[in-house]
Amino acid sequence: MIKKKKSYAARLGGLALALTLVSTCLMGGTLAKYATEVSGTGTITVAKFDVAVKGNKTDLTTPDGSTISDLFTTNWNSPVTNGVVENKLAPGVYGYFDIVVENKSEVLVKVSNISISEVTGNAAVPMKFAVTDSTSSSKPDSFNTELAALSNSVKSKFTDSIGWDTAGNANKKTVRVWWTWADDSTRDGEDTTIGEYGNVSAPTYGLDIKVKVEQVVS
Repeated sequence: MIKKKKSYAARLGGLALALTLVSTCLMGGTLAKYATEVSGTGTITVAKFDVAVKGNKTDLTTPDGSTISDLFTTNWNSPVTNGVVENKLAPGVYGYFDIVVENKSEVLVKVSNISISEVTGNAAVPMKFAVTDSTSSSKPDSFNTELAALSNSVKSKFTDSIGWDTAGNANKKTVRVWWTWADDSTRDGEDTTIGEYGNVSAPTYGLDIKVKVEQVVS
């Protein structure tokens, strides 16, 4: 009788273990439960960078800037007043040109560098300059800026960043550069030599202007 009790006990123990294993498998793999899996994709549009730099109304179209052909053919004082053929340069003649930066981007920009130099082969014209951020057409009281200081003088007028808001032309900055063939009686001989070129090619005077504009990164 004792042997049978042990046998029954062993069988019951094995059955209980088997039921436990089966129950565990069912609970782990087949019971209902909440489950979720979430994924998403985010995108953002790249801000446009588009800046136009003009000398008067002529674009500086190359990355390094360009000689602008109309700097000295617009905005002259009247030839009737100065007694010189229109679009010709002579002692006492004066005028101005504008450097215009227009921000058509979607970022703040700033003028980080300006370089203004004489074109190779220029006539030895004693040009003097005056720089203002005013677009007044009234002749300045004095032209006291030498070419060597002109780049820094112009750059100093582009200190503020330029935004993209077109209301009231807030996306534009204009600096006016006045120029003149210095009216200096002590140079009469030298000035006359420049003008007495006879039948050879007429001497010319030009400026090369380079303007660097970049994004403002805070």
